[in-house]
Amino acid sequence: MTIGRLAGLTALLGVVLLAGCSQYDVYEWLIEREREKAGLTLEQVTVDDLSIHYLSRSPDDAERTLLMIHGFGANKDNWVRMAAHLPDDYRLLIPDLPGHGQSSIASSADYTVEAQTEALKKFLDRLGVERVHMAGNSMGGGITAFFASRYPDRVATIALYSPAGSDHYPSQLDDALAEGDNPLVVREPGDFDKLMDFVLEKRPFVPWPVASVMEENAIARQSINDQIFEAIVLSAVDFELEGILSSIKAPTLIVWGREDRVLAPENARVFDQAIEQSRVVLLEGVGHVPMLEVPERSADLWLEFIHAQGN
Repeated sequence: MTIGRLAGLTALLGVVLLAGCSQYDVYEWLIEREREKAGLTLEQVTVDDLSIHYLSRSPDDAERTLLMIHGFGANKDNWVRMAAHLPDDYRLLIPDLPGHGQSSIASSADYTVEAQTEALKKFLDRLGVERVHMAGNSMGGGITAFFASRYPDRVATIALYSPAGSDHYPSQLDDALAEGDNPLVVREPGDFDKLMDFVLEKRPFVPWPVASVMEENAIARQSINDQIFEAIVLSAVDFELEGILSSIKAPTLIVWGREDRVLAPENARVFDQAIEQSRVVLLEGVGHVPMLEVPERSADLWLEFIHAQGN
């Protein structure tokens, strides 16, 4: 964020706060400004008995659709700053997965990689979207890989940003879990700041009301996040990675931050070796969430890869 933008934001925040708005009002206002800058609007659709909320940008002349899938404990807004660097002639779809963000809380069985994959297929079916360029981060990367292996005709290319799925090379998260601690679940005040330090090497500017409200929301969601994490772990038991990856026919971009503490960047070679058409990019000084830490670079890499495939 430039000095000018920061000064302008500070001034606007002062006006909003002086108007007597609560921190929740300020949070919603700031989030909406970020979405507007990216040209995104909030939409909702019902899939089976689940309400799926998503961000959308749908230009009339769009010929290509980009679908972006967030990670564990995250939501659709993780992609907004990257979306601001994607061309206006692409249709963008950025959903909250079931159990995340504003989408419906589902049963524990609906949080496995397979169940989330099926929910995304039905989401695309409901919107009448046949084929997409698909990207996923962390858990969303694992879901993207699974989706591409199961529904190859529905993806033109995929981009995996620090994807889950391989524990061939252990990480600091694995060490913490072995000691009975899960740093990805916020349980009490102060945990959110620790979470940000753990997952991000380059922390983007986040105004006070946003961080404060996000921490309160995360604490309130600790129970559902525990359920989702358990479902992910159970999925990993049945997740035959090598078979899944080797069956992916879509050209695949693999982007990983070298400072990732959640999923070891060495696992990029596991994906690269198993997927026939793949390219790996390791980002110096970047942690687990490239699209938040280096949004413009993350967008450029994806676009360059899509264009290189003649799309």
